[in-house]
Amino acid sequence: MGKKKPLTSNEEVLSREFHRWRRSFKAAARSDNYALLLAHMGKLGFLPEPELMLEGTISVILAILAYAKMDGQQFDQFLELQKYDPSQSIDARYAFTFDLCGKSYARVLVNSKLETIDLADLLNHPWFDYEVAGYHRIWISHTDWSRLTNEELRQLEDYVTDDLLFDYAEDELTFSFEANADNSYLMANVEETIPEED
Repeated sequence: MGKKKPLTSNEEVLSREFHRWRRSFKAAARSDNYALLLAHMGKLGFLPEPELMLEGTISVILAILAYAKMDGQQFDQFLELQKYDPSQSIDARYAFTFDLCGKSYARVLVNSKLETIDLADLLNHPWFDYEVAGYHRIWISHTDWSRLTNEELRQLEDYVTDDLLFDYAEDELTFSFEANADNSYLMANVEETIPEED
């Protein structure tokens, strides 16, 4: 009889699936010369170093997966959404683009139910490679940059607000929302409030 294969832990499963996804994502970005990532950021008025945005996206995806695992959530469907080419991600409706305190950017694809991603968890997450924590801004758009409806704008504002205030008190944060002229994205600015000294 052959030896039984050792049981695989959740950590090993996450590591294996994440590394497989990362290799595929990097390969697709490099074969495209990062054109899709650069076009995405160009819609927002930025032209970052493409390799930096690639690594920023990978870092944020890993953080989201780690928090999902800690919360006992399934992560395989979320990881399946994260195609380099959003048009190949059938269930992805929104792209969340994070400004990592001006050090890098990250693009995360999310389904219509806004599942798995936890904005409060990410708000203070340490990005050791950039020596900063969290994010200052999020842009939310459709993956194809089509117009967000007024109802969607309200729903997205409510989602961001409810997510953050689930973990933070109202006086601990200041945030504001602004849609661009053609409603192709909603920008959320988020900052922690520094308490005044007595």
